[in-house]
Amino acid sequence: MSIQLNTELKQTIRNCALALGLGVVAVVAAQLFFPAKDIAEQFLAAQQHTPDKQEILGLFQSKSQVATTEVSLRRMGIYDSETRLATINPTQWRLGRRACIMPVDITIKYGIDMRRMTESDILLDTAGVVRIRLPRPEVIDYSVDLRTDRREVVTMSGWLRDDVGEQTMQTIKNKVVAEVLADSTLFSTLSSEIESNTRSLFRSMLLQMGLKPQFIR
Repeated sequence: MSIQLNTELKQTIRNCALALGLGVVAVVAAQLFFPAKDIAEQFLAAQQHTPDKQEILGLFQSKSQVATTEVSLRRMGIYDSETRLATINPTQWRLGRRACIMPVDITIKYGIDMRRMTESDILLDTAGVVRIRLPRPEVIDYSVDLRTDRREVVTMSGWLRDDVGEQTMQTIKNKVVAEVLADSTLFSTLSSEIESNTRSLFRSMLLQMGLKPQFIR
């Protein structure tokens, strides 16, 4: 009889130990996968931290040169040598006229260089409203189609003149590019669009940081 009681007692002890062990595992698992409420609140509080001016400035400057507007256009390049006779050096005489008309395809990327921003361009209040003054738009990059389709080029070479060659065509391209980049009318037409695109890009980033962005001039 005593032997049977001892066996039942041992079995009860084993069951209690097993139950206690499972309870400990459950508590540990709960701590790992379901953090305590105060830990979750601390995490949320950390996420709601309002960035300071230096952090906001770092966000903008980290993007460096932001190109938000791209324009592709075609301009006609015109070259006309006219007729000139050098009176000093006869070896430079050029008899006859050379002319060339050719299309030039240019792609220009406009945007804003964020490296020019300073902390003075950022105003931050306690309500999380941030007022931002962006630098002025500018040309970020441009490219020219290096290929020349001879079927689209019109040339004319007068008496004793060579045909218009690649060097002259490159000179025409360079001139057209310089004129387009210096075209203030084109730039002023696009300025509002450049600023609007840039604001939209950074507005979404600032909203994710819990800020209320307002762009000023």
